[in-house]
Amino acid sequence: MKLPASTPRSDYKYKNSTSNMEVEMTPDLAEVCGIHAGDGYMRKRKSGYELEISGGFDEKEYYDSHVVPLFEKVFNIQIKPQYFKTKFTYGFRVCQKEVCEILHACGFPFGKKTFTVSVPKQILESRNLDIIYRFLRGVFDTDGTLSFKRRNGSGYRKIHTKRHTLPIVQFACCSNKLSEGISKLLIQTGFHFSFGKRQPKENRGLMYNVTLQGDQDMLIWLSNIGFKNTTKLNRFLIWQKYGFCPSWLSLADQKRILAEEIDPNTFYKSKVDFPEKPLNGIALRQLARIKSLGMQIPKD
Repeated sequence: MKLPASTPRSDYKYKNSTSNMEVEMTPDLAEVCGIHAGDGYMRKRKSGYELEISGGFDEKEYYDSHVVPLFEKVFNIQIKPQYFKTKFTYGFRVCQKEVCEILHACGFPFGKKTFTVSVPKQILESRNLDIIYRFLRGVFDTDGTLSFKRRNGSGYRKIHTKRHTLPIVQFACCSNKLSEGISKLLIQTGFHFSFGKRQPKENRGLMYNVTLQGDQDMLIWLSNIGFKNTTKLNRFLIWQKYGFCPSWLSLADQKRILAEEIDPNTFYKSKVDFPEKPLNGIALRQLARIKSLGMQIPKD
């Protein structure tokens, strides 16, 4: 049974002076901050406060099974998710002043944040890996991607040049502050990554990219941080099972492949003779090392 909204929270501590609220960061709140950094928007008007968190229609399962329960737990509120059909998104709105003030105290602005959002100072300066990992998971689950590409060069087996076998974990945003903050967190946690920027074809600002590429960093990511977003986790599970994952799979296609209702090779024109062990040696050794250390890789 949920406690009344006025009941003191146990998962974070705060001093409520409205304009000068102090919030103690926790792993759950850190993931909420990551989700808001990626998919959130806050408004403060004369009529009241409003927080909206929403993603694509295909992320309904992620919102229903993880995002909504997480926000309900952290803020001790009840949330009813919905489709925002005019924006083609799925998510929720909450109008509790306290929820918005807590996120504002964490460093998030009211109004537009696309070009100015940054990693909250408490997370950026934290030495608690659980807090850092949970923020990274929240922001990558909402605004990041897990994809796979073909490998180029000599020495690769045919499966690696004809199928999408090389994992890429990537985050892209319009805020240089956010991308730099994420880069600092990745440095603190020992990941190898590249940082770049590009000008999209459409008339908009620069896009900043943070990219992790390769079997080892992707597997370390999965064992330490993981994905709760089903559309991203399914791609990993397909790669783990078949050694490759086709590009641009719909959520329905992902589920049919994992249920063995369709063969992922049908998404390609070329035929490939598959080795007994489709994953390359680096990936197999890393999986064995993770297992030997007692670390968990998602199975479903």
